[in-house]
Amino acid sequence: MLEAELFGHEKGSFTGAATRRVGRFEEAAGGTLFLDEIGDLPLELQGKLLRAIEARAVSRIGSNTEQPIDFRLVCATHQNIGDKVDKGEFRQDLMYRISVVMLQVPSLQDRISDLPELVRSISDGLETDGSGLVPPKVSSDGLEEMMAYAWPGNIRELRNFFQRAAVLSTGVPIDRNVVRKLLHLPLDRLAEQKALWTAIDQMPDDDELIIADPVAAPLESADQSMISMLNGDDQFNLQGHLSAQEAKFIELAMELCNYNTAKAAKRLSLKRTTLIAKMRKYGISSDLPSENSYNLN
Repeated sequence: MLEAELFGHEKGSFTGAATRRVGRFEEAAGGTLFLDEIGDLPLELQGKLLRAIEARAVSRIGSNTEQPIDFRLVCATHQNIGDKVDKGEFRQDLMYRISVVMLQVPSLQDRISDLPELVRSISDGLETDGSGLVPPKVSSDGLEEMMAYAWPGNIRELRNFFQRAAVLSTGVPIDRNVVRKLLHLPLDRLAEQKALWTAIDQMPDDDELIIADPVAAPLESADQSMISMLNGDDQFNLQGHLSAQEAKFIELAMELCNYNTAKAAKRLSLKRTTLIAKMRKYGISSDLPSENSYNLN
């Protein structure tokens, strides 16, 4: 019962309350109370939390007496509290009360360069957490594969990944294939990347792809071009060809939007996180380079 956990309860105040219990607020008196996932707090408890913050006092369940408390409150959430306020799922007055100082923690995807250090930290933690798990070694290609992944679950997903690797791949280094197996990703991505690189090399120059008058261009010419590709000496790779075109569209959209990923994602009708994942897949930089290049190694 969350309310009892936070505010405490008196003996006999509800079924199972065999003894009096001091809540987290009272325990934090003179110190700091950290409330994780504040966005999931039920509306009825939000009002009681607001009163506790403003009055600096709490009442245990089953008691009419207020206990004075002096504490510092730190909250965290993965949700957009402003959106929840608009939907009527979070009290606006509570939002203002707890957002005196706001720190935006970037997602793991947005700070993927920190991954090697996080890997070391999680590995060290496995050695000392008492679980008995031996942290597995990570090969260079395994780390590369991990840095290409979006990690939608952020640090929790990364920690879970290492715990599963320690259990399921005991004594086996975490290489590219192990990473893809544990993340339930296709194991043939390297072959797909090589096919994409070959397709890009074989693509004609941009000038050859531009048709001066698309409306007047006969359909037969496009059909003939496709037939020529299918009848070539080498086996035609549809996946590689489509991936190459996708990469080209992304690169052009980034150029048109002055390398603003949010605007480019809107122009391509993609979510920004999806665009970033595709850019990382094709090695397309979000910086303003003098020349773009694909890095598929």
